[in-house]
Amino acid sequence: MANPRAIVCLSGGMDSTTLLYEVLARNYQVQTLSFDYNQRHRIELEASRVIAERLGLPHKILKIDLAQIGGSALTDANTAVPDQSEQRQEITVVPLRNTLFCTLAAAYGETRRIDEIFYGPVKEDFQVYRDCRRVFFDSLETALSLGSSYERKVQIHTPWAEKTKAEVLRRGFELNVPYDLTHTCYRGTRPACGKCDACRERLTAFAEVGVIDPLAYEV
Repeated sequence: MANPRAIVCLSGGMDSTTLLYEVLARNYQVQTLSFDYNQRHRIELEASRVIAERLGLPHKILKIDLAQIGGSALTDANTAVPDQSEQRQEITVVPLRNTLFCTLAAAYGETRRIDEIFYGPVKEDFQVYRDCRRVFFDSLETALSLGSSYERKVQIHTPWAEKTKAEVLRRGFELNVPYDLTHTCYRGTRPACGKCDACRERLTAFAEVGVIDPLAYEV
C-alpha cells in the first residue's frame, strides 16, 4: 500500500520546518508549498527552497500579492515592524492570511488529488492571530470540502496547535531539524533583527530548551 500523500505549507521558519520533518517521520509522500505574498520577510522563501531541495522534495511557491490589501506591517512598507517590547503584535496580523493560504493549498491539492494539508500554527499564536485556532481550521475544512469540484474530504492538520514553540523545538531536535537553514524575522533582515516578535519568540524557545540558536542576530 502506497504511503499517504500530503501538502506541507512551508514558510522556511522554525515551526513549519519542524512540521515538515514531523510529516516525513509519519511516512507521508510530501509536496511542499510556500507563499510569496509580497511580504516584508520574503527572505524566508529562500530558506524554504533550500530545505525542500536538501530533502529532495518537490517545492512550489505560489504568488499572491497581499500588499494590495495592506493593513499589516508585514505587507505595508510604510508601516514599521514593532519591537516585541512595544507590545503591538496586532499590527503584524495579515487579514485572513491562513484562510487564503489553506484555500490555495486545497486548490493546488485538488488538481493533484491530495486532500491532506499540514499547517503549523503554535500555541503562542492564539493570543493575537484568531485564524490560528483549531475551531477555525475545523470550519475551513468543511467549507473547502463542500466547495471543491468533486466529492472530497479536505483535512487541515495542525499538530502544533496545542504545543508551545519550546515543545516544537524539542521535537525538532529529536528529528534532527537543521535550524541553521531556517530563518525567522518579521523584518526580513540577515542577520535577523533579534527584536521583533518573531525573533524574540524564537530566541525565547531556544533559551527555554537550553540550546543556542544557530541563527545570526543583530541583537
